[in-house]
Amino acid sequence: MSPFAPDEDSRVRFAARWIRLGDPAPGAIADARLQLHWALQLLGAFGESFVPHRSDYTHSAATWSPERRAFLSAEAGRGVPIRLGLEPGHFTYRLFGPGPSASEAFDLRGRTRSEAAEWLQAELADRLGESAQAFVSPAPDIPSHRVGLGAEYSAGPAELAEVERWFHDASLLLEAVSAAEEGASAVRCWPHHFDIAVLIDLDYEADPPVGPEDARSIGIGMTPGDDSYPDPYFYVTPWPYPAEDQLPKLPPPATWHTMNWIGAVLTAENLVSAGDEGAQATRAASFARAAIAGSRALLRRTG
Repeated sequence: MSPFAPDEDSRVRFAARWIRLGDPAPGAIADARLQLHWALQLLGAFGESFVPHRSDYTHSAATWSPERRAFLSAEAGRGVPIRLGLEPGHFTYRLFGPGPSASEAFDLRGRTRSEAAEWLQAELADRLGESAQAFVSPAPDIPSHRVGLGAEYSAGPAELAEVERWFHDASLLLEAVSAAEEGASAVRCWPHHFDIAVLIDLDYEADPPVGPEDARSIGIGMTPGDDSYPDPYFYVTPWPYPAEDQLPKLPPPATWHTMNWIGAVLTAENLVSAGDEGAQATRAASFARAAIAGSRALLRRTG
């Protein structure tokens, strides 16, 4: 069911799983995505505290579970297979595991970050005993928001549900990229930038191996908004960054972003305007195919 498969049936089945975006409008979800960005920091702190550290920081990354409609932390490595989950549509935390078990939900509405951390520490103490003392509350360096200063979480349900849909659809596309592209990483959500992404390592078979600083790669992902664009957008970034005069034309409505970083961009406005869910899925997949192909060509010339 991949949009990268040559047969039309696979592309149709992919589009059938897409959920229509744009209600509420992209410009209306900024506060909800900022509150979720702060909420996601607890998952990163869980990984920092209980998951064996890795040089690429994937121990603090989260994944997206389409079945649970939740962000999930990496699994604890202290003999008790548990993960912390954040369900954006319900605005709740849960601890998942061991096995199929799950904790009662902790509703963030009307609660503060400190109260959430206290709930988590109590739940961890029940499961990990003295090992729960390893948990360290986060002090993140992310965009400021009143919840980061101790205010109660208060995001609206419609806006939270729309942010969830953006991550659902992005995960759908990125899982297809990960499966189709050789050298592609797993799909991960990064708490610091609050994006969901895949990295395609173009030098994964190089002999001798190429160091991480010199390896050519293509990043593809989605962020629900940041300093570059306040609304959600999909991006494809070639690395090393090519010169601006080398950038090929992209099929409209995709554009090249060149301020502070270089990458192909499909903005929320241009994706939502495609129409229904099938048209949106087709536009997102077409963007990904064209931008990845263009980035490969750029890196062949500069590599």
